[in-house]
Amino acid sequence: MDIPKVYVNGRELSSAQLDAFKQIYRVVPAPGHWWYDAISGMYGAEGQGATGFMYPGHDFGPLPADASRGTMPVFINGRQLTQVEVNYLAWLAGGAVAPGRYWVDAQLNWGYEGVPMPAGNLRMLAAARGGGGGRGGSGGDNTWSGLVGSGNYTDDNSAGYVSIPGVGPIASYGM
Repeated sequence: MDIPKVYVNGRELSSAQLDAFKQIYRVVPAPGHWWYDAISGMYGAEGQGATGFMYPGHDFGPLPADASRGTMPVFINGRQLTQVEVNYLAWLAGGAVAPGRYWVDAQLNWGYEGVPMPAGNLRMLAAARGGGGGRGGSGGDNTWSGLVGSGNYTDDNSAGYVSIPGVGPIASYGM
């Protein structure tokens, strides 16, 4: 019986990496071909845009620029974005997204490639657009939603989840 294989950034995960993944996330990663951005923690199915977030910093190899087969002149952490992703960012920003190369970190701060100072925060943009960051109650309830997903995170961002209906699995961390 063949064990389904998991590939991330074009490399098959070793049994040690699969064991570590299960230890951290308490689930086995879905078989298939995935991309992963170690800077932001974003991931998605190979050939598609972002599906969710995991912890940043895993060593799954370098993120290929064409991992999501994007065609837009917008790159985040070296990955070329899809039309859907750029549309979502334009909605967040309330206007067009300028072609260029940007970075996004795990706290969703963003900036221009080569400039270490953040230019903004995507979570705050979502909150300003009515799509997140607002408190739903006490105890660190930070429910958010947007055009392509929804989620929740604790005040210190030590645990949370992202759900994108009809696209992929629910991503969670720290739970």
